[in-house]
Amino acid sequence: MSWELSALADDAEVKLGHYNTPVDWYGVMVHQGCTRNEYHEYRVEEKRFGERGCLFFYMGCHGPLVTGPCNKALWNRRSSKTRVGVPCFGCTRPDFPQQYPFFETRNIEGIPIELPDGVSRAHYMAYKGMAAAAAPKRLLERKTSI
Repeated sequence: MSWELSALADDAEVKLGHYNTPVDWYGVMVHQGCTRNEYHEYRVEEKRFGERGCLFFYMGCHGPLVTGPCNKALWNRRSSKTRVGVPCFGCTRPDFPQQYPFFETRNIEGIPIELPDGVSRAHYMAYKGMAAAAAPKRLLERKTSI
C-alpha cells in the first residue's frame, strides 16, 4: 500500500480497478496465495475450525470470490486470516458486511450459491465432482484438529 501513497505524493499515475481500488493490490483474488489452494482444487473441505482443508465450501470463506491483498501483503510479513485457519470475510467487497452468517457458506444441495467469477454452475458441479474423486491420498489424510 505504501507504493500507492508514494505514487500519489509524486503525482504518478495509479491504475485503478472497477471499484477505484489500486490494481496492484486489488487486482488478484484473495484465494491467490492461499496456502489452502490445493485443498480447494480437490474439494477437500472442512466443517470445523483447526483443520487444514479448504474453508470455502462450508466455513464461509470468500477467498475465491473477492479481490484483495490479504495473501500478498501478509500481516507482519508472515501471515493472513486463511493461513491461520480463519475464513476470508470478504471485507473488500462493496456489500461488506453481508446480511448472512460469516462462518457459513450459503449453498443449495452442497453447491455454493456464490461461485468464482467466470465459473458456470454446470461446469463447477462437473469439475468439483471429478476433482473430489481424484483427490490425492496425502490431502485426504491431512492432519486435523485434536
